Amino acid sequence: MSGPARNGSSDQANHQASNPAKRRDPISALVLRLTIVTVAVLLLAAGAASWLSLRGFDPLFQPELARKAQTVGGLMGAQIDRGLGVRIPLDRMAGLDALLEAEVRRHDDIAYIAVTDPAGRTVAAAGGPLDGLTALSPDRLSGPADGRLARGFVDVQRPLGDAADPAGALHVGVDSAYLAKASTDLALDVLSVVIVSVLLIFEVLQLVVNLAMRRVLTLRLLADRAEQGDFRATLPEIPGPLAAREDRALESGVRAALDGVNARYAGLAARVAELRRRLGGDDPRVGRAEAGLSALARRFRFRDPDTAHPPTPPLNLVFLRLPVFLFCLSEELSRPFLPAYAKSFAGEVPWLTPDMVVSLPITLFMLIWALSQPGGARFSERWGRSRAFTIGALLGSVSLALTAFAGSLAELMLWRCLTALGYGLVLITAQGIVVDHTTPRNRAAGMAMFIGALLAAGVCGPVSGGIIADQIGFRATFLLGALLALGSGLSVSLLLLRGRGAGQSAAGAGAAARPAMGSALPLFRDFRFSALMVLSAIPTKIASTAFLFCLVPLLLTADGASKAEIGRVQMMYFVAFILVSPLAASLSDRWQARRGFIAAGGIGTLASCLPILATQSLWGPPLAIALFGLSQALVGAPQLTLVSQIARDGGLPETAAIGWYRLIERLGGALGPVTAMAVAVATSYREAMLSIGLLCGASALLFWILFRTGRPAARPQEA
Repeated sequence: MSGPARNGSSDQANHQASNPAKRRDPISALVLRLTIVTVAVLLLAAGAASWLSLRGFDPLFQPELARKAQTVGGLMGAQIDRGLGVRIPLDRMAGLDALLEAEVRRHDDIAYIAVTDPAGRTVAAAGGPLDGLTALSPDRLSGPADGRLARGFVDVQRPLGDAADPAGALHVGVDSAYLAKASTDLALDVLSVVIVSVLLIFEVLQLVVNLAMRRVLTLRLLADRAEQGDFRATLPEIPGPLAAREDRALESGVRAALDGVNARYAGLAARVAELRRRLGGDDPRVGRAEAGLSALARRFRFRDPDTAHPPTPPLNLVFLRLPVFLFCLSEELSRPFLPAYAKSFAGEVPWLTPDMVVSLPITLFMLIWALSQPGGARFSERWGRSRAFTIGALLGSVSLALTAFAGSLAELMLWRCLTALGYGLVLITAQGIVVDHTTPRNRAAGMAMFIGALLAAGVCGPVSGGIIADQIGFRATFLLGALLALGSGLSVSLLLLRGRGAGQSAAGAGAAARPAMGSALPLFRDFRFSALMVLSAIPTKIASTAFLFCLVPLLLTADGASKAEIGRVQMMYFVAFILVSPLAASLSDRWQARRGFIAAGGIGTLASCLPILATQSLWGPPLAIALFGLSQALVGAPQLTLVSQIARDGGLPETAAIGWYRLIERLGGALGPVTAMAVAVATSYREAMLSIGLLCGASALLFWILFRTGRPAARPQEA
């Protein structure tokens, strides 16, 4: 994903260097200033509110926590006192351990509950801090509350039976660092919400500013196309009172100028045709005239006078960004809890382990998404881009809503397959829209706009979905995702269908890169392509889906993490990817060290497992996923560039080669969940992560040894 984003920034920089006027573009400067001001105001307001909330957290909840412990102790003590009242000794009370265990499980903030006799012997106990504790000295039991039974825990003690001559004591233990941990969790939740808010504001602000200035921006796009020699587009007529007289005059002049250029070309073509009719094809004058007309047509692009379709205005691709963002966000919301949701259906399939059940819906999703790409591209070309996008968004919305009410594993798998169809159709259609409305000169910048929406959704989705799922449950989060997908389809109808600009494919541009069957055999005959796929693309994608979709959520759930914590950890992948990817792409180009970057990314994937394996601390999983995102960022752009180089060296179409590359890596992604769960069944989640890390590290070393680069590659313009 990083390749198009990197190429976009690089191409823009080169273009600005060659045209100084671009550096002083007032429209881009206005959008940038508005964005900076809005984000600054938002950050100040959110920071002030967060600081005030956190400042009042401890004083407010510390007394409440102590009162809760006393209340629980009082209720439990009353039940035990009733048994003592009928002369049942503490050591003979049936079910006392089960009663304490159930009460500890009911309260997250209570670490243990214990019953001791006057001699200090433990009669019954529940809770991890008391594991192995059988007796304490009476002096310690009469000591201070902090650390009475276990270090680091505040013990609230209540006498049992007669207060003057108690038969024992009930102890309720609270972690002394509980409020500090809760404070930290709250601060992280607030910080996550601030990050999500900033990204949402940025997406909405871009759309609002571009909508408010759409006429001016359309004029600029027309000017850019004309500067590149493309005179086919035109401006739509302005409805009655919607534009000022000056705007109407300016746009009428632009429209007339474009119409005049195309009319003169059509007249020239008609004169050449008439000359051929009068003099015949053998006349040298006819040959010179046709050669000149062909040279003009190669250099410039004019409207086809024989087509029945009216020329379409240029499309501002910013209008595509918000629909893509909303749709991807609808799917990303479920990432923190989807494995746990799938695991809840494990009892229906006794011949499969719960972990293997988890892998089935995720594997099917990745597989259907990969296989739907070629057919989705043809569907969007035949039915129109905007219509295909809307159909895919509606399919995703309906299937997400049905996923919320899945009653069995079979239903869950069916709805996930339908979601994958919608997801694949939307993404391939969005790439097709970018290809239709860009040229090789600015296609990388258009793809960067599309990729930016995907990455922004990746940052916002997991943390938002985790917080929402903790508060209102899985089902409501799926329904919210369905509403977002529906909003994506409606926004496409409002933003793109208005000018019909995204409804037609550009002649000769084709859809986003898709595999051509005839190019497969020559590609795989090239050892470099096979090595790149088998030793880099497939292991990288296996690790990506195995870590993010399965192992990390399940591992953190097993360790007692909340859905919000899982979402925050998953968010670190996208944050690291966004920060590192442009730099890695730029350096790999500058140093021409793409093989080295790919090898470093594979070894980095192995190294990213170490924080989780080496420590049980809270910082282990976020650091591991951040390192994993960094490693993946090192790989993306060099892989794409090497695919383009291999295609050019073999005289094959780059778009077909990139299409096969995308298809193969997504099939590798489908292998990730089932591979991870198969290893986890035999070992553990941590050992499964280490095994996949070893696969990536070993593959990276083999790739470094076996792959030999050819000529230096230029940047690919399509992806």
